[in-house]
Amino acid sequence: MNLATLSPSQNCRTTEISDSTRTSSSVSPSISSATSSINTATTSSDPTNIASSSSTTSNNSSINEPSLQNGKLSPPVASASLLDRQTMLLTAVTACSSRSRDPVEYSKEVADALKHCHCSKVAPLANGIIPNGKFDKNKSPSDCISPEVCKRLLSLSEDMNLLVRNITKEAKALVQAEICSLFLLDKENSELVAEVFEKNGTSDEYLTEIRMPLNQGIVGHVATTGEMMNVQNVYDHPSFYPKVDERTGFITRNILCFPIKDSSGNLVGVAELCNKIGKPAFTLHDEQIATTFAVYCAISISHCLLYRKLQEAHRRSHMAAELLVQGSTLSIAPEDILRLTVRDIPNPESFHPDFNKFCFVPRSIGTGDTYVEAALSMFKDLGFIDKYRLRRRTLARFLLMVQKGYRDVPYHNWSHAFAVGHFCYLLLRMGDVKSSLTDLERFSLLVACLCHDIDHRGTTNAFQLQSKTPLAQLYSSEGSVLERHHFAQTVTILGMDECNIFEQLTRQQYQQVLDNIREIILATDIAAHLRKVDRIQAMVENSVDHHYLLMCLLMTASDLSDQSKDFKNSKGIAENIYKEFFSQGDLEKQMGNRPIEMMDRERACVPKIQLEFMDTVALPVFRYISDLLPALHETYDSLMINRACWQSLDCILQEEGLPSGGLDYLKDLDLEQKVLDRVGDRGLTWKEEYARKDGYKDSTNPSDSAKSSTTSKSSQHDALSDDKPCSSKSLR
Repeated sequence: MNLATLSPSQNCRTTEISDSTRTSSSVSPSISSATSSINTATTSSDPTNIASSSSTTSNNSSINEPSLQNGKLSPPVASASLLDRQTMLLTAVTACSSRSRDPVEYSKEVADALKHCHCSKVAPLANGIIPNGKFDKNKSPSDCISPEVCKRLLSLSEDMNLLVRNITKEAKALVQAEICSLFLLDKENSELVAEVFEKNGTSDEYLTEIRMPLNQGIVGHVATTGEMMNVQNVYDHPSFYPKVDERTGFITRNILCFPIKDSSGNLVGVAELCNKIGKPAFTLHDEQIATTFAVYCAISISHCLLYRKLQEAHRRSHMAAELLVQGSTLSIAPEDILRLTVRDIPNPESFHPDFNKFCFVPRSIGTGDTYVEAALSMFKDLGFIDKYRLRRRTLARFLLMVQKGYRDVPYHNWSHAFAVGHFCYLLLRMGDVKSSLTDLERFSLLVACLCHDIDHRGTTNAFQLQSKTPLAQLYSSEGSVLERHHFAQTVTILGMDECNIFEQLTRQQYQQVLDNIREIILATDIAAHLRKVDRIQAMVENSVDHHYLLMCLLMTASDLSDQSKDFKNSKGIAENIYKEFFSQGDLEKQMGNRPIEMMDRERACVPKIQLEFMDTVALPVFRYISDLLPALHETYDSLMINRACWQSLDCILQEEGLPSGGLDYLKDLDLEQKVLDRVGDRGLTWKEEYARKDGYKDSTNPSDSAKSSTTSKSSQHDALSDDKPCSSKSLR
């Protein structure tokens, strides 16, 4: 993982994150000037007057941001002085094709537009597409490529799949082939990929994807040599790759395969035409047409990729604008900084005598400002201020910015972040955790807990994807949309003035911290946690020393810690959670969609959903962590009592015929007392019943404490080996 870090020596005011994370550059208010540079190019009112457009364009801009017209993203206007030959031709041809219907007039307009672009070097390229700049109406499509083909392909810049399908359709018609496949280059994996691949030569049968190694098959040979191949009997050719035929059921007889290159000669893809119709092989004339058609393909694909980049830039610009609006409220008053720096940092117990107990409800100490003071106290008590030479003013400013980074939503707010940070603080004070994690990992974990939900919108990842929000468009390919955004916001705050609490770290240490924080925050995605459950269980049962999984488990336990407090607190937290859920469900209904049961205020039965969540997620987490840290069995016991309360509440609702929809009954104090009276001390009895049902052996019981030793060390390693620890190599 390559997270290029903020330079400690420069107070880390600039952020460079790799393309794989794509975070800080898309969200930081401090980089809005860089984002706004996209907007400096001037769009000409005349689509053919490219020279005029470029003359008013900033020297630092090569493209305009796509514009929104009638709610639709329109293709950009390019600056001719900065684009390569193919893109200049592309712009000219696109502009002319939008106006002209007559082929002769079309050809003349292309030449005139190119003249305006001062691109005399493009003339040979243009003549390759339209020989001698003229169009002969008497020639068949196989003898001369029609301008209508060019117009059609160049108009498909918004959809790569649709463009590829049209390219293959036109190529088949030009040389009379049964099928055509277009492979695009995947440099990262050294493969050629056909995302739309004809199965049996019919227009309505496409496979979703075919991948071929770059060094195999006729396609691979053309890709590596850059030379066209015309093979008459493919099964007699040593380079033929028969696995594609085996997968598709198609029988290939002959192939015309040609490379597609950009203006710099770099490979873009490879087109493969199969089975010449009516002849035993493709002809020399077919090769000439393919050579010319390759220019179309290169221009069209390059334009589509360029447009895709512009869409990405537009989304990032939209995100930056949104965050600038939010960021305008993130100013820190000098008196707030002064209040946190002039006095001695108080001891944790000064906030409440039970502050350092797992049963304590941290929300009870006051408001958001009190939480910041308590967070300062936690950093001091854990020794991080002295060990990492944290400047008091920097830490105070960082915590205040984190507080302001949280939105005023019912559950995923600063109060929740502080509660998670408090539980993590209690874990980090434990001797077993100190001996199992490095100090830098413990430091990373506390910061990640406080920052793990920054700028949460009160909706789920699924809703972000379904609504196609800018966040989803930025992060959907990587998964865990909101979690990646939370990490991006964390890095953004670290890049602000006097907010970099890691400024005294070495570059290597800073790299480790960012890697750790990123992985810890990503672990808060419950879907990601469920994928790790088997490996976490193997770690616990076999006592495997795996820092990454341990940090993920501690983070998840901290995130769910409200479930381990008393029932009154847990019930109040559930009410806040379902307020968010129901608000999302209302939005989904407005969009014409039917929300899932837990998001629907009319159908959701909170006690039943809570029981399912506790059995599926919360109880296993606290079972694992109490096995690792026996002192945490009290939290597991508390969780079991809460489970008994939710089950009792569900029974009472059914017995008394009370409505289970909505949230009003969660505020009924008389009903709450009925639940508590009914449960009494039976919660721990229910724990035993649950343990018997689940086959769980309580490690506090001497008869159950022995662990099975039948698992070999190699199988222990296998159980964990498919998990990827942080790239910092800080996990032993």
